[in-house]
Amino acid sequence: MLALRHELCGDGFLFPDGEGEVLRLARPLGLSEAASVALLGAGSGGPVAAIAAAFGAWVSGYEADPALLPIAEEHCRQSGQGKRATVAAWEPAQPALPRAHFHHALSLYALAGVAPRPVLAALAEMLRPRGQLVLIDLVATPDAAADADFARWALLEGRPPVLPSETEITRLLGELGCDVRVAEDVSARHVEAVIHAWRVLIRPMASVRPTLARAKLLVAEAERWLLRVRLLQAGRLRLVRWHAITAAKTKPFA
Repeated sequence: MLALRHELCGDGFLFPDGEGEVLRLARPLGLSEAASVALLGAGSGGPVAAIAAAFGAWVSGYEADPALLPIAEEHCRQSGQGKRATVAAWEPAQPALPRAHFHHALSLYALAGVAPRPVLAALAEMLRPRGQLVLIDLVATPDAAADADFARWALLEGRPPVLPSETEITRLLGELGCDVRVAEDVSARHVEAVIHAWRVLIRPMASVRPTLARAKLLVAEAERWLLRVRLLQAGRLRLVRWHAITAAKTKPFA
């Protein structure tokens, strides 16, 4: 299944327009060879290597899925970025991450299936004073849990059918002393990227039929993405990008 997702999203990426989207998220940080970046949600390594290659920054990726960690490490090793692109394990429920160490941070879907409070606290505490934080994640409406499509999508994603709201994330960031400059709904862009990626993937099937095993993988993966698109278009799910700046001194999070 991972190989199929790389076909859909790009080598080392787990969401459509993977490299393009990651660089789009990182660009406002004004990265350079002197910048250090923490990246939560390294996935299979693509985001870490892409940012290091594009901006020359020192990118420390963190991945919670033990199955993805060695794949991400190998991807970074083969990227040619050396020590500028590295990946390590982390535990979202009890994040033990470096404090006041990085200039900037990105979080890519790192809130999936976990309580947002400890993750956001760890992110803010990783940054030096006036560091920038870019966060992208899915949020849901309060009534989403009653939707059968939402329940099915959550099951296929392997996550509890409970997501935070945009308001909750923005409030928590503020309580941490972060100045939230942007909270942008990027759902439409994501839906467009999903649809385009699937069109490109299935186009060759007009002349070459997939094997039965591949067809089963395609159907299973397509259901997951189709449900996501349906929920996004209905407004039950939303994909939001936050851009915040930490205070001169980060507040401790009780």
